[in-house]
Amino acid sequence: MKIDTLYSFDKFSTACRFEDLIQSVQHCTLCPRLCARRKVLSSANGCVDSKVLFVAEAPGRLGAERTGIPLHGDRTGDNFELLLGNVGWKREQVFITNAILCNPQEEDGNNGTPTQQEVANCSAYLEMVIALVKPDVVVTLGKTALEALKLISPHGIDLRSGVAQMVPWWNRKLFALYHPGPRALIHRSLAKQRADFMLLAKQVHPVGGLSTPPRRRALRPVRMAPQQPTALQQAVLAILEIKDRLTFFKLTKLLYLADLQALRICGHTFAGNIYLRQVDGPWLPNLDTEVKAMDGFEVRRFFAHRLPMVARGPSPRFQSALDDAFLEIISDVVKKYADLSNSQIKTMVYQTEPMRQILREERTGKDMRNKPVLYVGRAASGTPALL
Repeated sequence: MKIDTLYSFDKFSTACRFEDLIQSVQHCTLCPRLCARRKVLSSANGCVDSKVLFVAEAPGRLGAERTGIPLHGDRTGDNFELLLGNVGWKREQVFITNAILCNPQEEDGNNGTPTQQEVANCSAYLEMVIALVKPDVVVTLGKTALEALKLISPHGIDLRSGVAQMVPWWNRKLFALYHPGPRALIHRSLAKQRADFMLLAKQVHPVGGLSTPPRRRALRPVRMAPQQPTALQQAVLAILEIKDRLTFFKLTKLLYLADLQALRICGHTFAGNIYLRQVDGPWLPNLDTEVKAMDGFEVRRFFAHRLPMVARGPSPRFQSALDDAFLEIISDVVKKYADLSNSQIKTMVYQTEPMRQILREERTGKDMRNKPVLYVGRAASGTPALL
């Protein structure tokens, strides 16, 4: 009599079946170059009752190969845990596994890429893990993991076009994300991956499972999200995804420094934003209006020690969709300047060439109040120089 290997143990407890699967994996010899490697499947992988299951590529040489804990112990693991924490999730709430369960280390000792045959050999274990955990959503991290799922059941999506989209797959949902490893950040920045995780967390919870849209009370006025959020609003949101709370003054200066860098690198600012000379330096005339439109949703405005503040809001209706080049610029500027004090960042701004040009004009007696410091493809100095 033929026995279905995936479901023949349904009469036993999940814990018992998981232990049997762990023992089976530990004795696996399907892949010759991986036989001596650590087989990363144990209780350290997470909660077998979770509604969210993550699938990455393979255990890292400095991460799971060493610690026995998937996505832990190396820079990739640090990024993953940062992304989890950003949405308020804990490792113990999710289950984490890989397309292959052993580190594909090269002869030189560096991490290698699993072969198609190695992924195929391990696909049976991946299928059994998914069948055991029974998650509502399977989240793939990277192209290899996404391709590995095709060996279980076709899904018809690729990473570039299908990223961060909830799609049906194998009687559950599939949510494809980029890998959080350092090399993958070239293709999708950490700031953008944070936004992807926020979108995931809005649709599913590791304990509660898939969310259902709340019923709206009749006749209750509802503020709708902008159909097309402006590039400036998206830039503000991108900054707050990295630095979730800062003074309104510092926000204006970070935007200026980022737009200045964009002008130098890309030849234009994010959205043709104009910065005028004010008492405290470059100022965006329309910033207050655009931030106010997001108040209570994407952002939260308040006062601290009599200073106007801005922070990430409780109910975002959209996420930043700036292209990767701009997101990388914003990320670099925030990391470099966001921890400075208001006075320190003001000093940095005054040392940029457009502001130095404004100051030179003022020394000759000219009134430069409300004169453009930076706009579209030009700076006050006439050239896009400057950080």
